[in-house]
Amino acid sequence: MKKSIIIGGAAAVVLVGFIAFRMLKPEEQAPEYETRPSVRIEQPQTGDIVLYTDLTGTIEPQSKASVQPKIGGEILEVFFQAGEQVAEGQVLCQIDSDALTSLRLQMEAAQVALNDANNTLARTQALFASGGVSQQALEQAQNGAENARISYESAKNQYDLQVEYTQVTAPISGVIESRTIEPHDHVSAGQEICVISGRDQQQVNFGITEQILGNLSVGDGITVEKGEASYEGTVTEVGSMVNASTGLYDVKAVLHQADGLTTGSRVKLTVVMDQALGAMTIPLEAVNYSQGQPFVYCYEDGVAVRTDIESGIYDSEHMEVISGLTPDSQVITSWSNELMDGAEVLPAEDTESEDEIETDGQEAEEPVEDAGAGQD
Repeated sequence: MKKSIIIGGAAAVVLVGFIAFRMLKPEEQAPEYETRPSVRIEQPQTGDIVLYTDLTGTIEPQSKASVQPKIGGEILEVFFQAGEQVAEGQVLCQIDSDALTSLRLQMEAAQVALNDANNTLARTQALFASGGVSQQALEQAQNGAENARISYESAKNQYDLQVEYTQVTAPISGVIESRTIEPHDHVSAGQEICVISGRDQQQVNFGITEQILGNLSVGDGITVEKGEASYEGTVTEVGSMVNASTGLYDVKAVLHQADGLTTGSRVKLTVVMDQALGAMTIPLEAVNYSQGQPFVYCYEDGVAVRTDIESGIYDSEHMEVISGLTPDSQVITSWSNELMDGAEVLPAEDTESEDEIETDGQEAEEPVEDAGAGQD
């Protein structure tokens, strides 16, 4: 009985001591948490922004000739086929022209007149020598012979020229792209009978807008793609007048080593659409808009300050800043739903420094606890 009373009394004493300890122990203060949003800060950089665009072009030979006979008539023979390689001066076809008969007769008549004029001159000279005719008669005979000679030479040259025209030759070396005649066809002067394209070098023709016109010049490089193959080229011509049929400016570019590209095929081109070289740039993610006005938040003395900017071109990562910022501006590049004009913010580097200090403190306490445990 005494033992039970002693145990009960001891338990009561322990309980009273515990209650007193809890009542007398000072209350722990709740930890303070940082309420300012953490932001990343960057200064504007100087760099280049180049924007490219894809266009469609048509492959053509740099040198091309439309072959047209200079005389009309019947095609007697054709000496070429489409796709064949021909050399400059090679005969392509033979033409029989009715005009040759008339020209030949005119030449023969001029020959007869020349012979008569020469005979008359010879007789007149003999008579003049014997005093049978006057000086005037001699001069008339001489003029008649000279006129007859000029008429004959003119008729003969015309006939020879037309004879030459009956053989149509290739004006350039290259490949026959098309053939539009067959033997015994009748053609007229100026009618196209074939097209020859020089295969020494290919070019691509394409159209550009006015915006691209300001960024494309003769000598600029381009890239042409056909399937999985790509080719490099150089701009050789840039039109200064809008093509009425397309509404674009015509451009030509010569291609280097364009084997495999056929005349008339369509290709994709990559050209510079716009560019800003040596421009002030900021990360695109830092830019906000309000009613179409671009702006950024700048860090000033612990506060986010809205700063309107005049923007230029931009790509997937950076935007050109024309005005509104200086090279020393502290641009906030991270986003937070608490970020607004006048809001207090904390630079991310300051937050990282505090985390490092807390981590160092925890690492310093652990060895002490381990040492005490070892002593026990």
